[in-house]
Amino acid sequence: MGKYSSSSRRTPAPKRDSVHPLVRGIGCLMFVIVPIFAYGISTIVVKYVVDHGWPIPRDWLGAPRFNVPPGIPLITDFLLILHQQNNLIANLAFTVALSVVLFGIMSIVYGYTYAVTGPSRYGPQDVPPPRVKTRKYRR
Repeated sequence: MGKYSSSSRRTPAPKRDSVHPLVRGIGCLMFVIVPIFAYGISTIVVKYVVDHGWPIPRDWLGAPRFNVPPGIPLITDFLLILHQQNNLIANLAFTVALSVVLFGIMSIVYGYTYAVTGPSRYGPQDVPPPRVKTRKYRR
């Protein structure tokens, strides 16, 4: 038996490596909510861009055109619904861009709040970083 060990058995503490289920659930919801929110914003932005004459590719504007062989009724009906959407390609392009921006902002906010409210960087057995003042070396 070692000098610093004990013969009594301790139950190990539960691991805290996993993410809390509530936080995991919020993350899953955000993967659904953010693109829907971005699509809503992109419809407003695309309308504003078109009304003010900003440069946007002409292929993105108007209803999308699809070449589908007749005889597939389910796909044909779905494509007819998509054909009725005006500026669909522009809306989807802006949705992707806004989703990237919104997820980036959310990750920065999450990182900042975790740094402020999260656990300490050092555990109880860590040595604090050295306080050394260095000077520039001159010959």
